[in-house]
Amino acid sequence: MHLSSSVAELPGIGGKAFVDFKNLGISTVRDLLLSVPFRYDDFSDVRAISHVQAGKPVTVEGTIISIKSRPSKNRHMMIVEATLEDETGTLPIMWFNQAYLLETMRPGMPFSLSGTVDYRFKRSMMNPVYEPIGRRLITGRIVPVYSLSGSLKMNRVRGAIKTALSAVQEFDEWLPSDISAEEKFPGLSTAIASIHFPQSQNDLASAIDRLKFDELFLHQMMFAQVRRERTIRSAYAIAVDEHALKTFVAGLPFELTPAQRLAAWEIVQDLAKPHPMNRLLQGDVGSGKTVVAAIAASRVMAEKKLVVYLAPTEILAGQQHEVFAKLFPHEQIALFTRSQKKIGEEILKKESLIDRIKHQEIQCVIGTHALLQESVTLPDLAFVIIDEQHRFGVAQRHALLEKSGEIAPHLLSMTATPIPRSLALTVYGDLDVSIINQLPKGRKAIGTAVVGESARAGMWQHVQDQVKEGRQVYVVCPLIDPSDTLGAKSVTEVSALLKKGSLKGSRIEVLHGKLKSEEKQETIQSFKDQKIDVLVSTTVVEVGVDVPNATVMVVMGAERFGLAQLHQLRGRVGRSDIASYCYLLPDDTSPQAEARLKLLEQTQNGFELAEKDLQLRGAGNVFGSAQSGFPDFKLATPADVDLMKKARDHAARLLETDPQLESYPLLRQQIDLTFESVHLE
Repeated sequence: MHLSSSVAELPGIGGKAFVDFKNLGISTVRDLLLSVPFRYDDFSDVRAISHVQAGKPVTVEGTIISIKSRPSKNRHMMIVEATLEDETGTLPIMWFNQAYLLETMRPGMPFSLSGTVDYRFKRSMMNPVYEPIGRRLITGRIVPVYSLSGSLKMNRVRGAIKTALSAVQEFDEWLPSDISAEEKFPGLSTAIASIHFPQSQNDLASAIDRLKFDELFLHQMMFAQVRRERTIRSAYAIAVDEHALKTFVAGLPFELTPAQRLAAWEIVQDLAKPHPMNRLLQGDVGSGKTVVAAIAASRVMAEKKLVVYLAPTEILAGQQHEVFAKLFPHEQIALFTRSQKKIGEEILKKESLIDRIKHQEIQCVIGTHALLQESVTLPDLAFVIIDEQHRFGVAQRHALLEKSGEIAPHLLSMTATPIPRSLALTVYGDLDVSIINQLPKGRKAIGTAVVGESARAGMWQHVQDQVKEGRQVYVVCPLIDPSDTLGAKSVTEVSALLKKGSLKGSRIEVLHGKLKSEEKQETIQSFKDQKIDVLVSTTVVEVGVDVPNATVMVVMGAERFGLAQLHQLRGRVGRSDIASYCYLLPDDTSPQAEARLKLLEQTQNGFELAEKDLQLRGAGNVFGSAQSGFPDFKLATPADVDLMKKARDHAARLLETDPQLESYPLLRQQIDLTFESVHLE
């Protein structure tokens, strides 16, 4: 068995299981060993039956002395009851709807069982996992839990990985030995073995730290490579034309803030350089990042070069196409998404639009990231704008440079997620940063309130009054469908309740990620056209939905969202000079949850909120619930600040002494493999 071997060569993996593994992105033994568990069950506490404590996971070993089945009182399920005996006593065991156990277990057979004893059921161990004594795959140890697909069963995956570990020593130890020694990290093969079948919690913690560090360290080395490539690559130098810039700005229907002017000036100066710009534009919700990007784009289009604007969703791409078409009425502004191909308002076939781009009849193409994967030739591409930067990682930025040929485009990344400076250098280490920290004139503060149960009737009355005045409302829910396990309100539940009760008579529609792209577009357009009064949605409206007539945002289960994400949602209203409101309705009414949400009442500044969230709940929440890790990572998250700093310091020291990594060929190879493994998304 080798790392390059197909998983089909593993015992018990037939054709169907191979297809199921492939659906999980696993084809080889290497892939399998690098697919980490998403959680663990700790059954390492092995006790005699007489020492078992209720409510705590435990493993017991003994002999089955009886086993039988009976229907439950309501006869809706079959209950299997057994008794396990060791030298200290007996323990009742109970399983639900597992009648096949009567064939698997017989009196006199020895078994190891892991689970929790519940005194409410006659001090029985409920639904334990089991295996023959001595096997130690799923009992008596810390047990990995993996993602499954199709017909795959958990024990089959665990067994396959157990067998595959015979090849684990083939992993090259690419991390410099002095770094491993200084940080007391286990070797790579040891860490991979321990991430699957750790002998203790300490072993597991050490393995996780090592593998997280690997990701973060490679990230920092990739930053360095991208920075180095920028200095040797050529780009179109777009001359600074102050007269043209002033003319464009003077034609805008609003006055720029000083922060917008400064950011725009930094960007156009970068565009004038013969090497590709790589800049991040950070701006709070509603701070006017799009117009700053448009100012820069105006200079590129004036030089008859191509601008590409990449948006994370078709909804946002469509909206930004409308904005650019208004800002540049005399230019050919194209929209290229999976479901829409057009120039201005003219709808085109895909082949026709591709041809017009190829023949340089288009000055600006706005689309999703899929645009870069399509068979689209982008001649004279000089400027790429990437919206919602956190969905587009360093490896994707590198791939964009690789795709661009001899002359690389200038790159402007934008994010409305305010990131504390303690994180920004690590998350965006390959980028120069511009910040817009002022809101446009005339923007009113959004009235924000945390609403308890006793005040909700009055709040819904106010919402109804807003609808009667012709205003529109967002109601955001954590889930799409009902979920008893989470106990959170869903889009389907809330829309049904509002139609019957608090907002009866209003035109209410739903919007969520399971809808087809065309359905989403139609719903958003209907909301813009004021054909919908109340839009009940998931966080799909978090970015890119701009409806100035919407004046109320209601967030159900508000404590389930990070402060930055709630601030993003609040930014969907208050987009005109009309008074607007944001109501936060928590399910958890604990003092801690309420205190955190009250911070939104106290400040409208997203950067302040991001710092507060960092202090209160850790860095993982700065990016909201949708962002559990970085784009290119399996394990590391924004919460791993200490490991990030270590990775950055070690990378800086290493590159200072050996910038070409001549003494570290395996590290050089690993960096190249990491870049190759990431595709544009």
